[in-house]
Amino acid sequence: MAVSKRESVLWAVYDPEKDRTSYLMGTMHLKSSKAYSYALLAEKYVPLTDSYAGEMNLDAAEQADLHQHFQLLPDQSLSDFYTKRQYKRMSSIFYKVTGTKLTQVENLKPMAISNIIAESFVDVENELALDHHLWNYALKLDKELYGLESVQDQIEILASIPMKYQVTSLKQVLRNVNKYGKSITILGNLYAEGRFHKLYRKSKKSLGSLRLLMLYRRNKNMVNRFVELSADMSLFAAVGAAHLAGKNGMLHLLTDKGYQITPIFE
Repeated sequence: MAVSKRESVLWAVYDPEKDRTSYLMGTMHLKSSKAYSYALLAEKYVPLTDSYAGEMNLDAAEQADLHQHFQLLPDQSLSDFYTKRQYKRMSSIFYKVTGTKLTQVENLKPMAISNIIAESFVDVENELALDHHLWNYALKLDKELYGLESVQDQIEILASIPMKYQVTSLKQVLRNVNKYGKSITILGNLYAEGRFHKLYRKSKKSLGSLRLLMLYRRNKNMVNRFVELSADMSLFAAVGAAHLAGKNGMLHLLTDKGYQITPIFE
């Protein structure tokens, strides 16, 4: 069955063997109103299922203190990876964009610095990022809670991103920080407009050589876990919107496994 060309961030996933419907939704890890564009839609369908899954179990992630894996080694500093001239320029740009001195976060890996810069271009209009909000909503409904990936999976992914790639990527971000900020804004707009195919293409392009690690392998693993969980109960799963589309996306992988998928708009 071909994936519908009509665009939606929420899909019904019907298992003809079990005669059971589960749901798969694309989200954004942001606190902006654009990220919350489909929060009410999600809240309409989460109660219809027995269980809820995020990309990972957020309670387990909190216990594992995942943030420590964004830090450099104790004897390292961000300035170790750049020339004095580069670091001075980076510090100036970082402060202008974020209002924070780079020396205050120089124990973080370059990819974490890039994330801080990205977040500075996004309006903070809600207390929690959308994926965390939906997790808490499912918790209040007393749903069984799961992760499509384990915390250890996430840790191994973070550890697999080469430092050379991170160093170069941060330099490119700061070389044209306004363009980077615009790209972040565009992704938010695409999500709010429900244009997840284009969002996927832009996300894939930005990942470059990391798309196999960050998208394709993860999509396959998360689909396998989705199948495992939904075999015994109906499931509402929420993942980053970029994981849905493409020939290696979760929607195509699910259709390849015999599931029938249907876009939901209301």
